[in-house]
Amino acid sequence: MACDRCLAQAIQAKLGRCRQCAVQAFVIALSGWLAWWGYGADTSVNALTGLLFAVSGSGLFLLHMMVMCWRRLLGAVS
Repeated sequence: MACDRCLAQAIQAKLGRCRQCAVQAFVIALSGWLAWWGYGADTSVNALTGLLFAVSGSGLFLLHMMVMCWRRLLGAVS
């Protein structure tokens, strides 16, 4: 998952700078949490798959936000 701007350069150089990728990560996390909740938030295979999807999407979104904040604190805003 990456936009054309992120594919043009190294991922580490763009992580935390691309708004489109951050929004995509947020949508992935939100859809995962909705799937987990929609399947009953129990121990069924569907609910556990939704939970895994939600946790990984949330982690990716948090990584984007942490890098963005870190770069803004250091003054390296693109």
